Amino acid sequence: MKLEVLTENFKKALNSCEKITRKVLTLPVLQNVLLKAENNLLELTTTNLETTIIWRILAKIEKIGQVVVPATFLANFVSLVPNEKIELHSDNESLILISQNQKTKIQGQNSDDFPIVPKMEKNNQWIVRANLFCEGLQQVVDLPANSQIRPEISGVYFCSNKNKLKIAATDSFRLAEKTIDIETSQENTGFILPQAACREIVNIFSPIKENISIYYNSNQVLVEYAPSGLPYPLISLMSRLVEGEYPKYQEIVPKKFTTKAQIEKSHLENQIKKAGLFSGKISEVKVGFLVKENKIRIFSQSAESGQNESFLPCKVDGDNMEVSFNYRFLLDGLSNLRSSEIILELSGQDSPAVLRPVGDSSYFYVLMPIKGT
Repeated sequence: MKLEVLTENFKKALNSCEKITRKVLTLPVLQNVLLKAENNLLELTTTNLETTIIWRILAKIEKIGQVVVPATFLANFVSLVPNEKIELHSDNESLILISQNQKTKIQGQNSDDFPIVPKMEKNNQWIVRANLFCEGLQQVVDLPANSQIRPEISGVYFCSNKNKLKIAATDSFRLAEKTIDIETSQENTGFILPQAACREIVNIFSPIKENISIYYNSNQVLVEYAPSGLPYPLISLMSRLVEGEYPKYQEIVPKKFTTKAQIEKSHLENQIKKAGLFSGKISEVKVGFLVKENKIRIFSQSAESGQNESFLPCKVDGDNMEVSFNYRFLLDGLSNLRSSEIILELSGQDSPAVLRPVGDSSYFYVLMPIKGT
């Protein structure tokens, strides 16, 4: 293998690919990146056996070939190389890097030991704008629970119906759902994607404002970005799916409400943060709805810190009510609402509360109250 590539492009690809590498004592090759040169492209591949990333960059290829070297070590080294052209070539199982006034040799290992990346048939497809997809995914990706008992809620659920894609996640205490537009010929299809893979999708594809393609089958998902005019994808991310059936979460989302408040988001966040300082070991904050006064009361106390009480003006309709929440979960929900004002709806002290952004019906956040307080 012998080639010349722009260091800036090489750095970007390496930084994204090396993040998924994993230290496994029985499979040390998983800490490596496979560099493959052919067809005027340098192809970088990393895998942890659950997620695989393939990143292709244009290069001046003098000799085809491949080499496997430690991914993080290589990324750390290349980050210190000036943004200029860099020459790469293999020497048996080593990689030689030549830049201005510098020549470096990095020891690798046998490329035959690198896992074979499975091919995937591209039958079922969704087409979606990358940045909008990632923005929606970002609104739910932190919610899944790391559960061995219920692995199905350890991932993010994707379900398409006609040209709408619902993205949902829960940890059984809270739930979020985002709906976005897609292009597809399939109806009523769904799968569960691991949380780690979802985070990598957000990290890699968020800056892209063009369309990406999402292919899926019963075992895997493949996300690809292929700019218009190119016969090959620049970036491919493949992930295994989480086995199991996702909970029928729609059944727990309240359909009717007895109390509804519309509140300035930043003011509510500020008061909840203050109340959180006095919330005690169970992070409890009480939110009272005062209909006649058009206010909400926020109260918290603990034996260690003392107590805090504040009132916020807002629009309140329905019944007076006081509900206790985990303030951290409440703040998480507020942070994902993309509007200056939010709506908080309740149907009882022990029933789930629903947070929605004003003027946007594509997102909601459901939060279970703290009962018996």
